[in-house]
Amino acid sequence: MRFLLVDRIADHVPDTSIQGWKNVAMAEDYLEWHFPERPIMPGVLILEACVQLAGWLEAGSSAFERWFLLDHVRTARYYDFATPGDRIDITLTRIEDDNPERRVYRAETSVDGKRGASIEFEGCVTPLTDLEDRDRARRTWAQLRGEHA
Repeated sequence: MRFLLVDRIADHVPDTSIQGWKNVAMAEDYLEWHFPERPIMPGVLILEACVQLAGWLEAGSSAFERWFLLDHVRTARYYDFATPGDRIDITLTRIEDDNPERRVYRAETSVDGKRGASIEFEGCVTPLTDLEDRDRARRTWAQLRGEHA
């Protein structure tokens, strides 16, 4: 993955939920144009951070066998902006679905306890090795969990 939009994984309950955060830094190139003199993190990148967190939930729950791929956003509601210096806290919960090949997730974001977004999305699982080297994914997971060697 080219842009890693999750900076830390704080908690993980296999196949159920995961919590993490994204720090919004002024140095991120997309902020130069979104918007000049009033930088805010684009909503689509907040969605992408949530989707990446779903991927990490799948990977961490499957001994790095699976990853999540988004194919449908059910709802996305944004309540406030995230600006440079903010930490976007993300809580992601898996919603049960009848199809074992499909996953449905609900994400809630906040900044300093203030509601940021509520997003529900779905997609499929795929073998992680179709997308990424498993050892590299394990190393990244350890870094995101703060488990430095």
